[in-house]
Amino acid sequence: MVILRRKMLRDIGENKMSYIACVIVVIIGLMTYTSMQMARDNLFLARESFYRQYHLADGFAKVKSMPYSQVGKLKDIQGIDQVQGRLVEDVRVLGLDESKNIYLRLISLKQERPYNLNGVKLLKGSFPKGNDRSILLADKFYEAHGLSLGKPLTVIIEGKKVELKISGTGQSPEFVYAMRDGQNIFPDPEAFEVAYMPYEVMESLFAKKGTVNDITFTIKPGFKFEDVEQTLKTELEKYGMESLVAQKDQSSNAMLTEELKQLEKTSRSIPIMFLTIAAIILYIMLKRMVESQRGQIGTLKACGYRNNEILLHYLSYGLMVGLAGGVLGGVSGTALSISFTKIYQQYYNLPDLVGRFSWRYFLSGIILSAAFSLIASFQGAKSVLRLKPVEAMRPPAPAVHRRFWLEKIPGFWAFFTVQGRMAIRNMWRNKSRSFFTFIGIVFTFSMMAALWSMYDIMDIMVLDQFTRVQKYDIKISFSTPLPLSEVVRELQNVKGAKRVEPLVEVPVTLQKEHRKKDVVALGLIPDSELYTPIDKQGNRVRIPKDGMLLSEQVAGSLKAGIGDRLQVESIWARESPVYVDVVGIIPQYLGSSVYMNQDALQTLLGQGDIATSAFISMDKAQIPALKQKYYDSKYIGNLEERQQSIDLYNELMGSSRYVMWIMAAMAVVTGFAIVYNSSIITMAERERELASLRVLGMRPQEVMEVISVEQWFIGAVGILAGIPLTFAMNKALSSSMSSDLYSLPAVTTPSALLLAFIGTILAIGIAQWWVFRKVAKLNIVSVLKERE
Repeated sequence: MVILRRKMLRDIGENKMSYIACVIVVIIGLMTYTSMQMARDNLFLARESFYRQYHLADGFAKVKSMPYSQVGKLKDIQGIDQVQGRLVEDVRVLGLDESKNIYLRLISLKQERPYNLNGVKLLKGSFPKGNDRSILLADKFYEAHGLSLGKPLTVIIEGKKVELKISGTGQSPEFVYAMRDGQNIFPDPEAFEVAYMPYEVMESLFAKKGTVNDITFTIKPGFKFEDVEQTLKTELEKYGMESLVAQKDQSSNAMLTEELKQLEKTSRSIPIMFLTIAAIILYIMLKRMVESQRGQIGTLKACGYRNNEILLHYLSYGLMVGLAGGVLGGVSGTALSISFTKIYQQYYNLPDLVGRFSWRYFLSGIILSAAFSLIASFQGAKSVLRLKPVEAMRPPAPAVHRRFWLEKIPGFWAFFTVQGRMAIRNMWRNKSRSFFTFIGIVFTFSMMAALWSMYDIMDIMVLDQFTRVQKYDIKISFSTPLPLSEVVRELQNVKGAKRVEPLVEVPVTLQKEHRKKDVVALGLIPDSELYTPIDKQGNRVRIPKDGMLLSEQVAGSLKAGIGDRLQVESIWARESPVYVDVVGIIPQYLGSSVYMNQDALQTLLGQGDIATSAFISMDKAQIPALKQKYYDSKYIGNLEERQQSIDLYNELMGSSRYVMWIMAAMAVVTGFAIVYNSSIITMAERERELASLRVLGMRPQEVMEVISVEQWFIGAVGILAGIPLTFAMNKALSSSMSSDLYSLPAVTTPSALLLAFIGTILAIGIAQWWVFRKVAKLNIVSVLKERE
């Protein structure tokens, strides 16, 4: 066995670059597996611990106003366990950053049981006490603005400036991912977060004595949300119910759950692809090695080595690759998981979200890579079991080859030199190796193209939304519906205003058969220029006079199509339910809304000519004056600048770009490993042939053509085949990653294909350059020696 071990080390040393390339592919696969699985576990464990310790509710309801004394009676509903009533109000913050519109969501706390439901983990300071106008502030907001305990914050409440002292900071499981609404899916702790204050103080400041507008509850074991939904809805409708959602649909939890799902999918699919590529490389390498070492195998058998010993010897090559790749992949994956976790810390408010080492994924990764490697090695080396000593010590009979169909095409050979024709023939006569190279290049190209398309898709999702759909400069949301004509007249007189468009936004519940969906209906004016929905081709969609346009997400949830009639319920409607026909389905990448003609929606609601919001196009220089004019208005609930959303997106994407670069680099390395190993195998099989060409007077560059033409020909075909695969991959990604909160367009951009083309050419070029060095150093004399 010592002899076989020495032989293995010598063989690996002679072909170290081939084995290193194979190990690199294994490392990439295992690095992806361990990093994403560990990052997922870090997120999952932090979430479960936080939810459990601080009692995230099972259901959330919003109402216009409900007596606090009536909240406890909801426990009488069969299936409901604990119930909590709260006041929840958004307020504007002044004096922190005049260039931004900054808001806090104030949430009331009852002093006697602050941890009943949706508790708050105290991080700094203390909870507000008594009747002090103090708040417990979200820690990310506190850190983002460099605040200090005891410092007052100035907010606008009911049109008046109010100072609230910071008593402490904390985090709540209800706002792990803090979003103000479904149209702003990116967290921005500088512009929006939450704060907690005593109920008694809030009811006084907002003149809502003895009432609540937000209900949270838990469900008894053995019951589901659906079991209590209808009864609870019936009970809350008399208080002006605006929404009722289960924990799984609560915006913060939905975003976190979706991220965990994507990590799980990616951590399973991508490593398998890389490990399969590495297994194919090993298979071809071992198969070629067994064929080239027939004489050595025959000698070993003649000297008394059994089949099992020789087979184990060749399996040890694969085991070495699997173990080396597994260990290094596990170590690098652990380091990368810590980087991923740090990125997640920027997005999610989870107190125990830290990087952790996991023996489970480290060891399972090594076992996985070793298993793939051993299976590939066995398939490549199993032919040794069939070899008899006498047959093995005799060279194999040369194969008989005939002309193949490409040679019969008139004028085809004219495009190639003598070396090129040799390369094409060799490619056809070694179909399995050529097919492996082809698949590898297709994989390399399509993976890079899909990655770069993902980068472009994010731009399309966000930037198209804020440049082609939402064309306004300012959106003003009112705290209460206002007369439409007065809104238009008031805002048209604002200095710098170019165009004003009123908007009606109302929460509605759509139902088709047994399927229901809570969404926001947008009532747009017929000739709207500041909010223009578009179709998949980027063309403007005109809002029909009657009927409703559904976003693709809503249509998918309801299984609704054009011509279907939907039941519509809304707290804004004088009569409910009402019915409306579906007249169109359009894409919507951020959020999920439905669209109607403003007049038709107002007729449906029966509320007269009202406006809940307004779009304004205006001179950028006059925006600060507009904010100054309305900063303390009790009628203004929110003032949103479109440019701030674009700037936030660009800032957030900057932190994730390097991940895409890493993945693209992995694809290039994989392409290099595939082409390099294929070239090395070709060279090893044809050493005598290549050396003979050198003897005949060909320069190394000319000899290299025998290998390079084959690789470039396969590369060109592989790139062409990779284009439709990229479209298919992007469609699959779009389908798997889309949710109710956002939808990914299935788009493959020309720039992504171009970058993938450059990356694939780079991978092939680097591999060819490395092989050329070997061709240039080819020892003609030793290769041409007749071996006994």
